[in-house]
Amino acid sequence: MTAPTPAATARHLIANLLHTYTDLADRKDVPAAVALLGRARVRFPADGYEEPAGARAFFTRLWASPVPHRHDVSNLVVLEQGRAGIWVARAHYTRWLLDPVPRPHTLGEYEMVVREPEWEVAALTVTRTWTEGRG
Repeated sequence: MTAPTPAATARHLIANLLHTYTDLADRKDVPAAVALLGRARVRFPADGYEEPAGARAFFTRLWASPVPHRHDVSNLVVLEQGRAGIWVARAHYTRWLLDPVPRPHTLGEYEMVVREPEWEVAALTVTRTWTEGRG
């Protein structure tokens, strides 16, 4: 039997996964996003996918706009679920549009479910609590 992962180690590994995702989003790197999240269930307010076959088309639609953007992540909380080896991370994000000048566009939350021992993302749910012009 494998010893449980210390919470501080899990938090570090999961923070790296979350920040890797936001870096890929900021670069609109569809192939890398598919490599990171292709086997995960991904849900956004109006779109997402359940099966790996939907990942590439989803990220292509998500990042179709030519306007550059940047995500800032805060308030990361990582908790072990009731089952050993399943972790849930929750964080806030601000998405900035960078054209013509930086301005906040979206405030929302991430929820990421991660499985040990591979430290693979099983699910990513993105919510939006505020979007410029709609709330």
